[in-house]
Amino acid sequence: MSRHEEYKEMLVPHALGALEPDEARSLEEHLEQCAECRDELDSWQETAATLAYAADAAEPRAELRARIIEQARKLPQSASNNSERQRDALEIGANKDSATRSNVIPMPIASRSAWSSAQRFGAIAASLIIAALAIALVIQWQRTNTMEAELARLSRQNNETQQELAQLRDENQFLASPNARLASLSGTEMAKDARARLAYDHNTGRAMLIADGLPPAPAGKAYQLWFIVEGKPPMPGGVFTTDAQGRAELHDQMPPEGRNAGIFAVTLERAGGVPPPEGKAFLQGKAS
Repeated sequence: MSRHEEYKEMLVPHALGALEPDEARSLEEHLEQCAECRDELDSWQETAATLAYAADAAEPRAELRARIIEQARKLPQSASNNSERQRDALEIGANKDSATRSNVIPMPIASRSAWSSAQRFGAIAASLIIAALAIALVIQWQRTNTMEAELARLSRQNNETQQELAQLRDENQFLASPNARLASLSGTEMAKDARARLAYDHNTGRAMLIADGLPPAPAGKAYQLWFIVEGKPPMPGGVFTTDAQGRAELHDQMPPEGRNAGIFAVTLERAGGVPPPEGKAFLQGKAS
């Protein structure tokens, strides 16, 4: 994982205020130079702020509120005034009752306020936890997809490597065959640095040409292999093109008459090949 990806994973906990101080300082230093991470952090901070105000205040049930008010109404009232002393005593009692009522009646309000705050805090906390879990799931999903794509790429690469190894083993067996013959082809005036080796089986006609140093063929053109038997017209072989470095490999099947060829040549012809050669020779060599 790159350092930039590590910083991106720190954005969500930083938006929630959950980073350690040293991690937060490191992230802040990164944010000063990374516009992408700054934009993503702004987005997460807006999400956290929205969640903080998303929870509605919870109200107590109607039956609970009615029960509290009914209890308050049953509190004892002041007796009638029979005497001055009784009146004073009752006034004191009334004051106490009044104080009691003043203490009792607001209790539901205080309780309701505290209860609502706790519920709001719990709802906000739950929302933030859910958001954090959702973000974690998204990050894990992205990682899983990345890993699956990488595994698929490695699998394709492995298959290609296995195919190349199988081809190399087959070519080595072909070259080691007692019936295999070799011919070396050198560059002509058209391509002095070019060279090639032709391996072929005189019995089966299987042939393989490996060339190097040829100039890239122009558009609409291709190189063509020829088998030349003395006293007969050149017999056409397969056509091929080179890579950017002038390398090429041709697997061909020689005609029966071409297996007795004394000379091999490579010319530049029209793409697709021609029956008799029309272009100039770029490679030429004799059978060994």
